[in-house]
Amino acid sequence: MKASNGGKISARGKEMVTSEGAATRPVKHDPHPRLYQFSPEHSLPHAFSVIANRVSHMLQGMYGELFGITVADWRIIAILGSNHPLSAKALAELTAMDQVSVSRAIDHLTNQKLVLRDIDHTDRRRVALRLSRRGQEIFDKVMPLLHACENRLIDELSEADAVTLRRIMGLLVDRSARLFSDNTDWRPILNDDQL
Repeated sequence: MKASNGGKISARGKEMVTSEGAATRPVKHDPHPRLYQFSPEHSLPHAFSVIANRVSHMLQGMYGELFGITVADWRIIAILGSNHPLSAKALAELTAMDQVSVSRAIDHLTNQKLVLRDIDHTDRRRVALRLSRRGQEIFDKVMPLLHACENRLIDELSEADAVTLRRIMGLLVDRSARLFSDNTDWRPILNDDQL
C-alpha cells in the first residue's frame, strides 16, 4: 500500500517507509485524549530547574573537587556568605530546602568547621549560624565562578533585557514564596473541576 506522500505502509500498518527509505512510525490515535500536555520548552518551572541544575553542576565541579562539599552544603555557604547570622529556619526559607536537608547540611558544615553555631543574643532559645574563616574563604573562591556563569548566560541580552529579566525574576521569587510555602496545601491551587 502506498502512502499519500509516496511512501509505503507495511501490511501490519506499524511503520511507514518514505521514498528515501527511512522508516517512521505512524501517528496513532489516542483513545484517551489528555486535557494537558507537558511541553518542557513552555514550562517556566522546568526551564528554571534546568538552568539551575546546569549551573549547579558547573559549580559542583569546582567546590566538590577543591573543598569536598555537596550541593546542599554550598547552598548554605552561599546564603551565609552574604546574610549572617541566620537561624536554621531562615536558611530553609531562603534556600527553599526542607528543614531536614538544612539540618543535615548544617551538621556536616559544622563538623567540617566551615559553619559556626552561636547563641542568638536576642533569643537564647535559637542558634545563630555564620561562616567560619575557612567557610568564608570557600565562599570567596566559588563566587567568581558563579558570577561568571551568570554573566555567560545573559551576555547576549541587551542591558535593558537583562534589567527586565532580573526584575521579573525577583517578582517571581517573591510570589512563589507567598503562594507555595512549605505549609501551603496543594488543593486550593486547583479548581474543583481539576481534582
